[in-house]
Amino acid sequence: MTPTERGRSNRRRGHDAERAVAKYLRAVGFPGAERAVRTGYRAGNRTVPDPGDITGIPGVVFSVKNDQSNQIVKWLHEIDITRDAHGAELAVLVVRRKGKGDVSRWWAWVPLPMLARAVTGTVVPGLTGFACLELGDLVPMLHRAGYGDHQEANA
Repeated sequence: MTPTERGRSNRRRGHDAERAVAKYLRAVGFPGAERAVRTGYRAGNRTVPDPGDITGIPGVVFSVKNDQSNQIVKWLHEIDITRDAHGAELAVLVVRRKGKGDVSRWWAWVPLPMLARAVTGTVVPGLTGFACLELGDLVPMLHRAGYGDHQEANA
């Protein structure tokens, strides 16, 4: 396989993972979830920020990775920049788990302070770090925090 073919294959795998997450989120009460079309760019003094990989969920930005390199810290930093650029309340990094075809079983990384604020409505002083849980376990927390349409998920 040539480097060009390998690059195309990696992009396709990434896009497939993004589509799978968007489809899953729509099925569990986030009807506006869509794979983002890349529109972010930087040219001279003009910048349009990256929208993240999944759009249509106000207040939340998602980044989806189908990559076994486990660059979690780097990816969390990148999604934090995206969250800040869009003024979102919550950033979620979804990482496909090897051997897990079920999207609900993929890892979801969330900054603990944001997760605590989203779930409890309060800021927990001194809370740092990240939570790593399955995406299927994060979804009910997002619903309790007011994101998405919990009723549609149960229909």
